[in-house]
Amino acid sequence: MDIHFSRASNDELTCRAGTTQLHSAYNPSREAERFAESISSPFSPRYLLVTGPALSYCAAPLRTRFKGAVFCAVQYTRDFTENDAVWDKVFYSTADEDSLSEQLYTFMGEEGLVSCCFASWKPSETAFAEEYRTVWNAIKKAVLKGRSVLATRSFFAKRWLKNSLRFCAFARHTASLGPGGQPVVVCASGPSLFPMLHFLRKTRSHFFLLAVSSALSPLLHYSIVPDLCISTDGGYWAKRHLGRPLSTQKKIPVALPAEAACFARALSEGTIVPLSYGDGPAEQLLKACSYKTQPASRNGSVSGSAADLALSLTTGPVFFCGLDLEPSPGFSHTQPNELELTDAVNDSRLSTGETRCAKARFSSESLSVYRSWFATAAFKGQLFRLCKAPYSEPLGTIADVGEDFFSKTCSRLKNATPITIHTHEQNITTAERVSLMNKIIDNNRSNPEWIKAALPAEAVTMERSLNTPEEAEALKAIEKGMERCARDLKRAIGRSIQ
Repeated sequence: MDIHFSRASNDELTCRAGTTQLHSAYNPSREAERFAESISSPFSPRYLLVTGPALSYCAAPLRTRFKGAVFCAVQYTRDFTENDAVWDKVFYSTADEDSLSEQLYTFMGEEGLVSCCFASWKPSETAFAEEYRTVWNAIKKAVLKGRSVLATRSFFAKRWLKNSLRFCAFARHTASLGPGGQPVVVCASGPSLFPMLHFLRKTRSHFFLLAVSSALSPLLHYSIVPDLCISTDGGYWAKRHLGRPLSTQKKIPVALPAEAACFARALSEGTIVPLSYGDGPAEQLLKACSYKTQPASRNGSVSGSAADLALSLTTGPVFFCGLDLEPSPGFSHTQPNELELTDAVNDSRLSTGETRCAKARFSSESLSVYRSWFATAAFKGQLFRLCKAPYSEPLGTIADVGEDFFSKTCSRLKNATPITIHTHEQNITTAERVSLMNKIIDNNRSNPEWIKAALPAEAVTMERSLNTPEEAEALKAIEKGMERCARDLKRAIGRSIQ
């Protein structure tokens, strides 16, 4: 749509889109001031985002009213780029609402999204009706994802802290990774992994194999031993994928962030590659215990973390197997699967395995979120999906390739520098580490980073209540929560080493 610029009665620049006036023809600045005055927020916003602000007259009065916030805009057209400088961040609407949703989530994060005040410049809603709907659908998706992630963090917060303490108490034999240029195959456990198993076994010597934890059992079942396994989930069921397989193949190194769930025996007897997200209490604990860590990115799925790790380890291509991210007509994972083996024990005539597995045939919000991340991430042509036949759900720039393409690539890179694994031993004793961790817990009860990690929901509530009547109550909840948390963490360490 063409934008027509002209001068308002007070000589300020104004404009219209088609027949719709986007700013006052008399006094655009005063109109913007009234807009800023009309916005009400029951909390102290960390971010403030305006959709369709056009010439952005509203930015100045909004900054005056909401001091300390980060000011963002979503423009429906690129005709107003000269005004971008008045905002801290400007997004542009696209036909793909998933892409904009991911951009918003990446910039603000879950805490920022739930502490953001959203507003719409009304004239632009009429002029750009289709863009308006797309943008607000993207905002809705981003906010719902933020709430979901924050709810998950709140549920698992103490568990992740306890996992970090257990990691530092038990992990003795560690390793670090040296990057190279050879091809990397990452195995997820989607149903499409099964048809590729024979080919992977036949060509095993041509690549570095990274397995996500749920793919470990089927790979070992078919005598395919990975070079490295990765697990990132902090929940109890995630470590079930590691227990039995690692008891039979103890030499397989496992890449773990400290927050991940893992059995104590696997931590103490196996070789662990400590992954570091570079923030939070886990990072402080790892440094205090002198672990040499491998940089990693925090991701909603283990496959996402595996993709980023693989790309950081090689200058060559990365091939994914079993990355279906779509509903399956049968099992949702290649068999054998550790959780399926556990669940099948309780199948009966009245509660059949068919009923239990039927949900895999339908799409889910989780699949949609993970698929959106892979489809919108910038892999720069380095990531592929290796499969027998193209998937029904494409993943953005990730191309689906076959065995011929893979074999030719491996042949071309047969002399590439291999990825290496260097082992280390921890000299500090378990008792010394436990004593050190108890001191760290005591010293960080009022540390904002620890509060955010241990009590994420309460931390957001505290931030939203700043300079409001609820601030004192929110602060009291934080103090009580951290006192309980410290007590629980110390008790958990004591139980772990007994």
